[in-house]
Amino acid sequence: MITRRTMLGGMAGGALAGAITRGQAQGAGRPVTIAIGGYTFAYLPLLVATAAGFMKDAGLDVSLIDTGSGTNSMAAILGGSVDVAGLVMSDVILAVAKGQKINAFAPLMSQYASDAVISRKTAEKIGLAPEMPLKERMARMKGLTLAISGRGSGTDKIWRYLLSLGGLDPEKDVSLTVVKLDKMYLALRSGQIDGFNTTAPANNQAVEDGLAVWAARPSHGEVPGIENFLYTVLCGRPDFLDKNPEVAASLVRGMTRASELIRNDPAAAGQLLHDKYFQQTNVELIKHTVSDQRMTVSVPPTLSEQQFAHNIEFELKFSDAVRGVTYQQAINPRWLGT
Repeated sequence: MITRRTMLGGMAGGALAGAITRGQAQGAGRPVTIAIGGYTFAYLPLLVATAAGFMKDAGLDVSLIDTGSGTNSMAAILGGSVDVAGLVMSDVILAVAKGQKINAFAPLMSQYASDAVISRKTAEKIGLAPEMPLKERMARMKGLTLAISGRGSGTDKIWRYLLSLGGLDPEKDVSLTVVKLDKMYLALRSGQIDGFNTTAPANNQAVEDGLAVWAARPSHGEVPGIENFLYTVLCGRPDFLDKNPEVAASLVRGMTRASELIRNDPAAAGQLLHDKYFQQTNVELIKHTVSDQRMTVSVPPTLSEQQFAHNIEFELKFSDAVRGVTYQQAINPRWLGT
Protein backbone atom coordinates (compact mmCIF):
# COMPACT_ATOMS: atom_id res chain seq x y z
CA MET A 1 0.00 0.00 0.00
CA ILE A 2 1.25 3.49 -0.72
CA THR A 3 0.20 6.90 0.54
CA ARG A 4 0.31 10.34 -1.06
CA ARG A 5 2.32 9.07 -4.02
CA THR A 6 4.63 11.65 -5.55
CA MET A 7 4.46 11.91 -9.33
CA LEU A 8 7.00 14.33 -10.70
CA GLY A 9 6.28 14.40 -14.41
CA GLY A 10 9.49 14.74 -16.37
CA MET A 11 11.95 14.37 -13.53
CA ALA A 12 10.51 12.33 -10.65
CA GLY A 13 13.38 13.55 -8.55
CA GLY A 14 11.96 14.92 -5.29
CA ALA A 15 9.18 14.78 -2.75
CA LEU A 16 6.05 16.82 -2.06
CA ALA A 17 5.70 18.01 1.50
CA GLY A 18 2.34 17.95 3.23
CA ALA A 19 0.09 16.09 5.56
CA ILE A 20 0.55 12.36 6.03
CA THR A 21 -2.40 10.39 4.70
CA ARG A 22 -3.13 6.75 4.33
CA GLY A 23 -4.59 4.87 1.39
CA GLN A 24 -6.74 1.79 1.28
CA ALA A 25 -5.23 -1.48 2.46
CA GLN A 26 -4.34 -3.98 -0.20
CA GLY A 27 -4.58 -7.59 0.85
CA ALA A 28 -3.92 -9.30 4.16
CA GLY A 29 -0.72 -9.08 6.14
CA ARG A 30 0.83 -7.50 9.20
CA PRO A 31 0.35 -3.70 8.79
CA VAL A 32 3.63 -1.77 8.82
CA THR A 33 4.04 1.97 8.23
CA ILE A 34 7.36 3.16 6.77
CA ALA A 35 8.32 6.83 6.50
CA ILE A 36 10.30 7.95 3.44
CA GLY A 37 11.42 11.43 2.47
CA GLY A 38 10.06 11.14 -1.07
CA TYR A 39 9.84 8.76 -3.99
CA THR A 40 13.51 8.76 -5.01
CA PHE A 41 16.16 6.13 -5.52
CA ALA A 42 17.51 6.80 -2.02
CA TYR A 43 14.98 4.07 -1.11
CA LEU A 44 15.49 1.95 -4.24
CA PRO A 45 15.28 -1.61 -2.79
CA LEU A 46 12.33 -0.67 -0.59
CA LEU A 47 10.40 0.78 -3.54
CA VAL A 48 11.16 -2.25 -5.70
CA ALA A 49 10.18 -4.62 -2.87
CA THR A 50 6.77 -2.99 -2.48
CA ALA A 51 6.20 -2.61 -6.23
CA ALA A 52 7.08 -6.26 -6.87
CA GLY A 53 4.89 -7.59 -4.05
CA PHE A 54 7.85 -9.00 -2.14
CA MET A 55 6.66 -7.45 1.12
CA LYS A 56 3.25 -9.07 0.70
CA ASP A 57 4.98 -12.39 0.07
CA ALA A 58 6.83 -11.85 3.36
CA GLY A 59 3.51 -11.43 5.17
CA LEU A 60 3.51 -7.64 5.46
CA ASP A 61 1.00 -4.96 4.43
CA VAL A 62 3.39 -2.05 3.99
CA SER A 63 2.25 1.57 3.86
CA LEU A 64 4.85 4.03 2.54
CA ILE A 65 4.36 7.42 4.19
CA ASP A 66 5.85 10.28 2.17
CA THR A 67 6.90 12.81 4.82
CA GLY A 68 8.58 15.16 2.36
CA SER A 69 12.04 15.14 3.96
CA GLY A 70 14.48 13.15 6.04
CA THR A 71 13.95 15.57 8.92
CA ASN A 72 10.22 14.83 8.93
CA SER A 73 10.86 11.10 8.69
CA MET A 74 13.19 11.25 11.69
CA ALA A 75 10.55 13.13 13.68
CA ALA A 76 7.92 10.57 12.68
CA ILE A 77 9.96 7.55 13.75
CA LEU A 78 11.15 9.08 17.01
CA GLY A 79 7.63 10.30 17.79
CA GLY A 80 6.13 6.86 17.17
CA SER A 81 3.74 7.89 14.38
CA VAL A 82 5.36 5.33 12.04
CA ASP A 83 6.86 1.91 12.70
CA VAL A 84 9.98 2.18 10.53
CA ALA A 85 11.79 4.88 8.55
CA GLY A 86 14.22 5.10 5.67
CA LEU A 87 16.98 7.53 6.69
CA VAL A 88 20.47 8.65 5.81
CA MET A 89 22.92 6.77 8.03
CA SER A 90 24.72 9.95 9.07
CA ASP A 91 21.41 11.34 10.39
CA VAL A 92 20.95 8.18 12.45
CA ILE A 93 24.43 8.61 13.95
CA LEU A 94 23.72 12.27 14.74
CA ALA A 95 20.44 11.31 16.42
CA VAL A 96 22.21 8.70 18.54
CA ALA A 97 24.83 11.30 19.48
CA LYS A 98 21.96 13.42 20.85
CA GLY A 99 20.70 10.52 22.97
CA GLN A 100 17.86 9.48 20.67
CA LYS A 101 16.93 5.80 20.61
CA ILE A 102 17.07 4.55 17.02
CA ASN A 103 18.76 1.61 15.26
CA ALA A 104 19.56 0.90 11.63
CA PHE A 105 18.66 -2.74 10.91
CA ALA A 106 18.92 -3.05 7.11
CA PRO A 107 20.84 -1.27 4.32
CA LEU A 108 19.08 0.58 1.52
CA MET A 109 21.96 2.14 -0.45
CA SER A 110 25.53 0.95 0.14
CA GLN A 111 27.18 3.71 -1.85
CA TYR A 112 26.91 7.46 -1.33
CA ALA A 113 24.30 7.78 -4.07
CA SER A 114 24.04 11.56 -4.43
CA ASP A 115 25.75 12.08 -7.80
CA ALA A 116 26.73 15.57 -9.00
CA VAL A 117 25.96 17.14 -12.38
CA ILE A 118 26.75 20.50 -13.95
CA SER A 119 25.11 22.04 -16.98
CA ARG A 120 26.62 21.19 -20.34
CA LYS A 121 27.02 24.90 -21.10
CA THR A 122 28.96 25.43 -17.86
CA ALA A 123 31.10 22.35 -18.49
CA GLU A 124 32.07 23.68 -21.90
CA LYS A 125 32.85 27.09 -20.42
CA ILE A 126 35.21 25.77 -17.73
CA GLY A 127 36.63 22.93 -19.80
CA LEU A 128 35.31 20.13 -17.61
CA ALA A 129 34.98 16.67 -19.13
CA PRO A 130 33.63 13.59 -17.29
CA GLU A 131 36.66 11.53 -18.31
CA MET A 132 39.07 13.86 -16.47
CA PRO A 133 40.47 12.73 -13.09
CA LEU A 134 38.08 13.65 -10.30
CA LYS A 135 40.53 16.04 -8.65
CA GLU A 136 40.87 18.03 -11.87
CA ARG A 137 37.11 18.15 -12.40
CA MET A 138 36.63 19.59 -8.94
CA ALA A 139 39.45 22.13 -9.34
CA ARG A 140 37.62 23.57 -12.35
CA MET A 141 34.44 24.28 -10.34
CA LYS A 142 35.68 27.59 -8.96
CA GLY A 143 33.16 30.41 -9.27
CA LEU A 144 30.14 28.19 -9.89
CA THR A 145 26.71 28.37 -8.27
CA LEU A 146 25.82 24.93 -6.89
CA ALA A 147 22.52 23.83 -5.39
CA ILE A 148 22.13 22.21 -1.99
CA SER A 149 18.89 21.15 -0.31
CA GLY A 150 19.81 22.82 2.99
CA ARG A 151 22.71 23.85 5.18
CA GLY A 152 24.25 20.78 6.77
CA SER A 153 22.26 18.44 4.51
CA GLY A 154 23.77 15.47 2.73
CA THR A 155 23.86 17.45 -0.53
CA ASP A 156 25.73 20.25 1.26
CA LYS A 157 28.26 17.87 2.80
CA ILE A 158 29.02 16.00 -0.40
CA TRP A 159 29.63 19.24 -2.34
CA ARG A 160 31.98 20.43 0.38
CA TYR A 161 33.83 17.12 0.40
CA LEU A 162 34.10 16.93 -3.38
CA LEU A 163 35.29 20.52 -3.73
CA SER A 164 37.95 19.97 -1.09
CA LEU A 165 39.38 17.17 -3.24
CA GLY A 166 40.03 19.79 -5.91
CA GLY A 167 41.68 22.15 -3.45
CA LEU A 168 38.71 24.55 -3.33
CA ASP A 169 37.25 26.29 -0.29
CA PRO A 170 33.46 25.91 -0.51
CA GLU A 171 32.98 29.06 1.57
CA LYS A 172 35.05 31.24 -0.76
CA ASP A 173 35.43 29.59 -4.15
CA VAL A 174 31.82 28.66 -5.01
CA SER A 175 28.30 29.78 -4.14
CA LEU A 176 26.24 27.08 -2.39
CA THR A 177 22.59 28.07 -2.73
CA VAL A 178 19.55 26.35 -1.22
CA VAL A 179 17.09 24.89 -3.74
CA LYS A 180 14.31 22.39 -3.03
CA LEU A 181 15.20 18.93 -4.26
CA ASP A 182 12.24 18.78 -6.64
CA LYS A 183 13.22 22.15 -8.15
CA MET A 184 16.90 21.47 -8.87
CA TYR A 185 16.39 20.08 -12.36
CA LEU A 186 14.27 23.09 -13.31
CA ALA A 187 16.76 25.51 -11.74
CA LEU A 188 19.56 23.96 -13.81
CA ARG A 189 17.49 24.08 -16.98
CA SER A 190 16.65 27.76 -16.45
CA GLY A 191 20.28 28.68 -15.75
CA GLN A 192 19.70 29.73 -12.13
CA ILE A 193 22.34 27.25 -10.98
CA ASP A 194 25.38 25.64 -12.58
CA GLY A 195 25.02 22.26 -10.90
CA PHE A 196 23.36 20.11 -8.28
CA ASN A 197 23.73 16.75 -6.58
CA THR A 198 20.93 14.43 -5.56
CA THR A 199 19.82 10.83 -5.73
CA ALA A 200 18.41 9.43 -8.97
CA PRO A 201 16.50 9.86 -11.17
CA ALA A 202 16.60 13.69 -11.51
CA ASN A 203 20.36 13.80 -12.14
CA ASN A 204 20.20 10.91 -14.60
CA GLN A 205 17.43 12.68 -16.49
CA ALA A 206 19.49 15.88 -16.73
CA VAL A 207 22.31 13.89 -18.34
CA GLU A 208 20.06 11.83 -20.63
CA ASP A 209 18.26 14.98 -21.77
CA GLY A 210 21.62 16.46 -22.81
CA LEU A 211 21.18 19.26 -20.29
CA ALA A 212 24.07 18.24 -18.01
CA VAL A 213 27.23 16.17 -17.70
CA TRP A 214 28.44 14.13 -14.75
CA ALA A 215 30.73 16.07 -12.42
CA ALA A 216 31.21 13.36 -9.78
CA ARG A 217 29.78 9.87 -9.29
CA PRO A 218 29.99 8.69 -5.68
CA SER A 219 27.41 6.02 -6.53
CA HIS A 220 29.96 4.39 -8.83
CA GLY A 221 32.61 4.32 -6.11
CA GLU A 222 34.89 6.86 -7.79
CA VAL A 223 35.21 9.21 -4.81
CA PRO A 224 38.08 8.31 -2.45
CA GLY A 225 37.14 7.96 1.19
CA ILE A 226 33.48 7.10 0.61
CA GLU A 227 33.68 3.86 -1.35
CA ASN A 228 31.40 1.10 0.00
CA PHE A 229 29.67 3.81 2.00
CA LEU A 230 26.51 3.04 3.96
CA TYR A 231 24.31 5.86 2.66
CA THR A 232 20.66 5.13 3.46
CA VAL A 233 19.25 2.55 5.87
CA LEU A 234 15.99 1.20 7.23
CA CYS A 235 15.59 2.09 10.91
CA GLY A 236 13.38 1.44 13.86
CA ARG A 237 13.11 2.33 17.52
CA PRO A 238 14.81 -0.36 19.66
CA ASP A 239 11.61 -1.00 21.59
CA PHE A 240 9.64 -1.62 18.39
CA LEU A 241 12.33 -3.92 16.97
CA ASP A 242 12.54 -5.89 20.22
CA LYS A 243 8.76 -6.38 20.32
CA ASN A 244 8.40 -7.11 16.58
CA PRO A 245 11.44 -9.13 15.48
CA GLU A 246 9.38 -10.95 12.83
CA VAL A 247 8.58 -7.61 11.16
CA ALA A 248 12.24 -6.65 10.93
CA ALA A 249 13.14 -10.09 9.56
CA SER A 250 10.35 -9.94 6.97
CA LEU A 251 11.39 -6.46 5.83
CA VAL A 252 14.96 -7.68 5.38
CA ARG A 253 13.77 -10.68 3.36
CA GLY A 254 11.64 -8.52 1.09
CA MET A 255 14.39 -6.00 0.45
CA THR A 256 16.96 -8.74 -0.13
CA ARG A 257 14.79 -10.16 -2.90
CA ALA A 258 14.42 -6.66 -4.35
CA SER A 259 18.17 -6.03 -4.27
CA GLU A 260 18.79 -9.31 -6.05
CA LEU A 261 16.25 -8.34 -8.75
CA ILE A 262 17.87 -4.90 -9.15
CA ARG A 263 21.30 -6.49 -9.57
CA ASN A 264 20.22 -9.35 -11.85
CA ASP A 265 17.42 -7.81 -13.92
CA PRO A 266 17.43 -4.00 -13.66
CA ALA A 267 15.06 -3.67 -16.62
CA ALA A 268 12.40 -5.72 -14.84
CA ALA A 269 12.92 -3.76 -11.62
CA GLY A 270 12.68 -0.50 -13.57
CA GLN A 271 9.43 -1.56 -15.23
CA LEU A 272 7.92 -2.33 -11.82
CA LEU A 273 9.02 1.04 -10.46
CA HIS A 274 7.63 2.87 -13.46
CA ASP A 275 4.27 1.12 -13.29
CA LYS A 276 3.86 1.64 -9.54
CA TYR A 277 5.48 4.98 -8.72
CA PHE A 278 6.78 6.80 -11.81
CA GLN A 279 4.04 6.46 -14.43
CA GLN A 280 4.55 10.01 -15.70
CA THR A 281 8.28 9.48 -16.24
CA ASN A 282 9.68 7.86 -19.37
CA VAL A 283 9.94 4.12 -18.71
CA GLU A 284 13.28 3.82 -20.51
CA LEU A 285 14.76 6.53 -18.27
CA ILE A 286 13.67 4.59 -15.19
CA LYS A 287 15.09 1.33 -16.56
CA HIS A 288 18.39 2.99 -17.52
CA THR A 289 18.61 4.63 -14.11
CA VAL A 290 18.03 1.37 -12.22
CA SER A 291 20.76 -0.24 -14.33
CA ASP A 292 23.05 2.72 -13.65
CA GLN A 293 22.42 2.50 -9.90
CA ARG A 294 22.25 -1.29 -9.52
CA MET A 295 25.60 -1.58 -7.71
CA THR A 296 24.44 0.76 -4.93
CA VAL A 297 22.32 -1.99 -3.37
CA SER A 298 23.89 -4.54 -1.07
CA VAL A 299 23.81 -8.22 -2.08
CA PRO A 300 23.92 -9.84 0.42
CA PRO A 301 22.78 -7.06 2.77
CA THR A 302 25.51 -5.83 5.12
CA LEU A 303 25.80 -3.38 8.00
CA SER A 304 29.46 -3.84 8.79
CA GLU A 305 31.58 -2.17 11.44
CA GLN A 306 33.88 -1.01 8.66
CA GLN A 307 30.97 0.76 6.93
CA PHE A 308 30.04 2.38 10.24
CA ALA A 309 33.62 3.53 10.75
CA HIS A 310 33.57 5.15 7.27
CA ASN A 311 30.43 7.06 8.25
CA ILE A 312 31.99 8.29 11.48
CA GLU A 313 35.16 9.36 9.67
CA PHE A 314 33.14 11.26 7.06
CA GLU A 315 30.92 13.00 9.64
CA LEU A 316 33.92 14.07 11.70
CA LYS A 317 34.96 16.26 8.77
CA PHE A 318 31.93 18.42 9.52
CA SER A 319 31.12 17.99 13.20
CA ASP A 320 32.74 16.60 16.33
CA ALA A 321 29.32 15.71 17.74
CA VAL A 322 29.47 12.10 16.54
CA ARG A 323 32.74 11.32 18.26
CA GLY A 324 32.17 8.49 20.72
CA VAL A 325 29.06 7.02 19.06
CA THR A 326 29.53 3.24 18.82
CA TYR A 327 28.41 0.68 16.26
CA GLN A 328 26.31 -1.08 18.89
CA GLN A 329 24.43 2.13 19.71
CA ALA A 330 23.48 2.90 16.11
CA ILE A 331 23.15 -0.47 14.36
CA ASN A 332 21.40 -3.75 15.05
CA PRO A 333 22.34 -6.29 12.33
CA ARG A 334 20.71 -9.33 13.93
CA TRP A 335 18.07 -9.75 11.19
CA LEU A 336 20.47 -9.78 8.23
CA GLY A 337 20.64 -13.21 6.67
CA THR A 338 17.37 -14.35 8.30
